[in-house]
Formats: sequence, structure tokens, C-alpha cells
Amino acid sequence: MKIVIRTVFFHFLCIILFGILYFYLKDDFEEKEKVDLEIIDYVLLSTTIQAGVGVSELYPTNFYGKLTMIIQQIIMICTHVFTIYIFTI
Repeated sequence: MKIVIRTVFFHFLCIILFGILYFYLKDDFEEKEKVDLEIIDYVLLSTTIQAGVGVSELYPTNFYGKLTMIIQQIIMICTHVFTIYIFTI
């Protein structure tokens, strides 16, 4: 049970940290509809990436935005693979 709680906590932590990071890198992102974005929009982007969905109104336009999304996706994939491995032992 501790592993499940740690994994859930880790995912929530990643969502919050990457949401804040995306907010500070907001010049590297654009939205399909030109509206004023708030931090919750970037947390939503982070949540969709962490959940493996990856569909959002925001998309990266510059190198740092793309790199940050790639890093979060790699962390997410590694975490899921590790979690599946732990539960199958």
C-alpha cells in the first residue's frame, strides 16, 4: 500500500511542479484560441501529459517548451513501467 501512496503522491507532485514550470515558460506555448491564460491552464496541460492523454488547448512552440514536455513524458513513462513492474513481482 505504501508503494501506491508514494506513486500517487509522486504523480501529483509532478503535475504541480511541471504546471508551475510551464507557467514560467509560458512564452514557449501558444493556445488555439487567443485568450489570457492562468496557471490552472498550465496545470491542466501538465495533468493531461502526466495522465498519458496529451491532448490540450496548449502546445509548445519553442525549444524549451518542447524539451520540458518531453522530460515530463519520459518521467511519466518510466514511472508507469516501474509501477507495473513492482505490482507484477
